[in-house]
Amino acid sequence: MQITVTKEFEFDAAHHLTKYYGKCERVHGHTYKLLVTVSGELSNNDMLIDFIILKRVVKKYVLDYLDHHDLNTLFENPTTEKVALWIWDKLENLDSLLIEELDDPNLDAEIKSYLTSTENIDKSNQNNKISLKEIKLYESKTSYVTLSK
Repeated sequence: MQITVTKEFEFDAAHHLTKYYGKCERVHGHTYKLLVTVSGELSNNDMLIDFIILKRVVKKYVLDYLDHHDLNTLFENPTTEKVALWIWDKLENLDSLLIEELDDPNLDAEIKSYLTSTENIDKSNQNNKISLKEIKLYESKTSYVTLSK
């Protein structure tokens, strides 16, 4: 049985739309809300993924690049759609990113123990059981983009 787990994040960023005519062509900011959903099977510890691990990966590969930045320095025309596609590309190989965490010398021993004790994340197994299912990126409380597998 497949199960999904979702973690919510927030980041602040400024941008202006370069292919748009109206108030959004002027520099402005948003507090974006990002929901990252992963899917897979429960491991032997009755979890799909530890929220701490998912948070580490999203922070390292997404939030550290976007939070409190001018998105125009990263994207020609930083629409919410374009930023969401970039986030998807960064997280799409989630299984590989999780395996990379095992090699981080700064990884807390308890978390490393969790990662190595679950059959969902296995350095020797190329077919890990956790995958990116969906992301939602909210530009405002009522406007968002969804990408899903």
